[in-house]
Amino acid sequence: MNAVTFLLGYAMALSWLAPVLFTGPISARIHPRLSVAGWLVVVATASFAWVAALVILIAGAAHSLIVRSAPAFCVETLGIASAVTLPPTVATVLVVALLAATAAVATNTTRRVIVALCRTRRANRRHTEAVRIIGRPTGHDGVVAITAEQPTAYCVSGGRRSAIVVTTAALELLKPPALAAVLAHERAHLRGRHHHVIAMLNTLAAALPGLPLMRAAAQSVPALLEMCADDAATRRHGREPLLASLVALSTRHRLPDGVLAAAGTAVIDRVTRLMHPQQESWWRPQPVAMSLIVVAIAVAPAFALTLCTL
Repeated sequence: MNAVTFLLGYAMALSWLAPVLFTGPISARIHPRLSVAGWLVVVATASFAWVAALVILIAGAAHSLIVRSAPAFCVETLGIASAVTLPPTVATVLVVALLAATAAVATNTTRRVIVALCRTRRANRRHTEAVRIIGRPTGHDGVVAITAEQPTAYCVSGGRRSAIVVTTAALELLKPPALAAVLAHERAHLRGRHHHVIAMLNTLAAALPGLPLMRAAAQSVPALLEMCADDAATRRHGREPLLASLVALSTRHRLPDGVLAAAGTAVIDRVTRLMHPQQESWWRPQPVAMSLIVVAIAVAPAFALTLCTL
């Protein structure tokens, strides 16, 4: 087996098997930060494997045409050089077709990802500018209030500017401790750049709809990031104020795309988690096993590439 066949096989295995692993029993009672790290490592590793395989194919095909070694390249790419012999003309045609198809797939996917990210960035920037224009300053740094009958609090970031938006109904509804917990929750989102993570995962899921890994990550990670922000808020203000705010804000209208709301995602799971806190030790069997799996997933491509080049 050579580098290309390993990378393609490894990327396919991660794309189809990792969602089963990360939503199975081993993911139970694991700290949300570790789960988020696991998802991001798997997505990054699978993406690297796909991209590396495409780069090797394109570079190898172009080189084979330049040095007129098309017959060798066609079979060596799949690690079966001793089993197949092709006429030079047929091999050259296959190399050109492979080069064109690979380049087309890579170019189209890259274009879709860049266009989607730019579109999301522009929408978030326009939304940030709009709420800063129509909103009125509050006594809290970086927080603006907009007039609305529905109690809502969320954060949005566009480029270097960001804003935490609280409706007037939310200001009237929430008591000071609950409001402070909500603002701490939103600041944790901005501090952790969670909006960038979600935007990237949503973009990959839209650009690569045929890969279960990308869809599963885009569906699972937002709820985990909400729990991470909950933890940041409870460390500073306790569980009760945040729990009260989640209950108060959970009946609101649909928010604009690209924003992160305190009561916007997985509310029932988060309320249950706050009402029945469990000790989430990093040294329990499940977190240790998950950590080892994540490390193994991340280092496997580099290790395999080293063996393939020996």
